[in-house]
Amino acid sequence: MHVRRNRRHHRRMALAGVVAAATAIALATVPNTFASGSMAHTSAAAQTRPAKGSAVYNISVRADSGDGLALATLLNNAGYDVISRDGAIVHVLGPTSIATRLSTIAGATVTGRKAAAPRGPIPDAPASQDGILPKKLDGRTYQTFYGGYRTVAAYHKFESDLVKKYPNLVQRFTYGTSFTGDNPLIAMCLTADAKSSCQLTPDVDKARFLVMTQIHAREIATSEMAWRLMTRLIDGYRKDAQITSLLQSTEIWVVPEVNPDGIETVQDGINQHGTGEDSPAWQRKNMDEEQEPAGGCGGTWAFSQSGVDLNRNNTFHWGGQGSSTDPCDQTFKGKAAGSEPEDSSLATLFRSLFKDQRGSGATDPAPADTTGAMVTIHTVAGLVMLPWSYDASVHAPNDAALRSMAFRQNYFNHYTAGQSGEVLYNAAGTSDDLAYSDLGIASFTWELDGSGAPCEGEFLPPYSCMDAYEANNLPGLYYDAAAARTPYMLSFGPTTTSVKARGSGASVTVTGSSSDSAYGTSGVGKPAAQNVTEARIYVGTAPWDGGTSQPMTVHGSGTSVTETASVPKGANRVLAYVQAKDSAGNWGPAVAVWIPRA
Repeated sequence: MHVRRNRRHHRRMALAGVVAAATAIALATVPNTFASGSMAHTSAAAQTRPAKGSAVYNISVRADSGDGLALATLLNNAGYDVISRDGAIVHVLGPTSIATRLSTIAGATVTGRKAAAPRGPIPDAPASQDGILPKKLDGRTYQTFYGGYRTVAAYHKFESDLVKKYPNLVQRFTYGTSFTGDNPLIAMCLTADAKSSCQLTPDVDKARFLVMTQIHAREIATSEMAWRLMTRLIDGYRKDAQITSLLQSTEIWVVPEVNPDGIETVQDGINQHGTGEDSPAWQRKNMDEEQEPAGGCGGTWAFSQSGVDLNRNNTFHWGGQGSSTDPCDQTFKGKAAGSEPEDSSLATLFRSLFKDQRGSGATDPAPADTTGAMVTIHTVAGLVMLPWSYDASVHAPNDAALRSMAFRQNYFNHYTAGQSGEVLYNAAGTSDDLAYSDLGIASFTWELDGSGAPCEGEFLPPYSCMDAYEANNLPGLYYDAAAARTPYMLSFGPTTTSVKARGSGASVTVTGSSSDSAYGTSGVGKPAAQNVTEARIYVGTAPWDGGTSQPMTVHGSGTSVTETASVPKGANRVLAYVQAKDSAGNWGPAVAVWIPRA
């Protein structure tokens, strides 16, 4: 740990005094394999880590009446750590003592609990990392913790290695410095011709899509998705047709670790203290200790900690619902709007990447041809959220298009779509609200979740869960990248779910499947599907580059159809781009397929 955090830890331990010592003796030593070697993988099977404090649980509380929104709001405002909501069931992070307190609240019933993180031995990190590394990095190992997650230092090394090995696909930018000054704030740009085209200016020809992860430090699964997204994009270029199309037409920007100081605290906390309630493993906020009260934050780390919530500190509607004035609360808003360097630097990055396309009035919509999209990824509620987050009783001026795009996304990841206050609770000062309000881009917050034990509802899921997380979430990010050119237009149109080219002669038959009913099933305000009436194909030159389309034959009728076209082979392998249109005149995003050479 850094000296600053050591001093803080000693103050907290002094406050705990004899009680902490007695607890440590009583708990003795619980075997936990939390750490994984140095840069070369080493087994930690023989190591043990003390479990600092009682176990932390995902506690289920049912609202005795209503849909749970009022209860979630009440608990959040009272300082409870509300992490998700399933209808009338509100989920709160806490030890057994929190469950006891919750049982005394009128109008609420505690219905169960499950561990929010494993307490026993954690398997070693995989011996090889090749499965999540681009091919030119095969054989390399990066420092891990908690069974496979990469440390901040390892992430920095990975980012540098990507640029060295793939300079024409990846570029790295430092857009600020963390609160402690210990870490640069890094953004990665992935696109074809990256070395010449990636720049921190909004005046570019390509579409732009931004993904940012781990603004809350304890949400360790999120930066793993960023790592895997970058790997799949790099390895897919010139192999996978759709990924090749995306990188040729779009700059995909990734901020893998918005809160690196907090992440270092989490990784050190897990390695040194396990996942008990008084472990720094549960650090959510940044490491701004200058705003904590005299004597520090008392209580256990999981529920009382210094720092500022970087998803409550943004300037738009700062200090509103869902944020706290208590410096030790998980949702502490900070001393001033945008006071934290992580947030002020992020706001500058937004403005460096996207043009301001929305008027200054509260009800001014961004124009239909607005370009640019952003997703900020959290855990662990299983949600796709659209603006506004600050108040669900107020719809964003582009609500219809934002809501359509949210349901397009949850078609792929099967989460619940809606505004924050519709599916969780109102939250002011968030990054998605800022990006949409300032620039008009299509902005969303995802809350990841796993499926089944031991992945579902886990804040610190075993690393073995990450393959399933990847399979569930990357397709939706590819959809967003394809729609980012004009998200408020393309998200209304049908989703082309597959395209294939087959044939052994002088031509191939291109077959696509398109559906305007490709909306997720769960959420608030699901749009109505239209009949798919037309389809077209561009061969060799993309529509955004001035290509010429030819009609495809539509088979079937209704909201889901197939479409075909015969395409002659040429002297070279080329991309073809398929789009479908609904009865309201909306074209969906183009999906690419390879046409082989003759």
